[in-house]
Amino acid sequence: MHTHFIAIGGSAMHNLALALHSKGYKITGSDDAIFEPSRTR
Repeated sequence: MHTHFIAIGGSAMHNLALALHSKGYKITGSDDAIFEPSRTR
């Protein structure tokens, strides 16, 4: 399954995207900026 996140650069959406990716989902996303700690993960 493919899931696209809006505002993926924040910690909540980023963690959700990582969890879904680990379950085999194809993840894409968009944001104006990527914030810590998402930037270094």
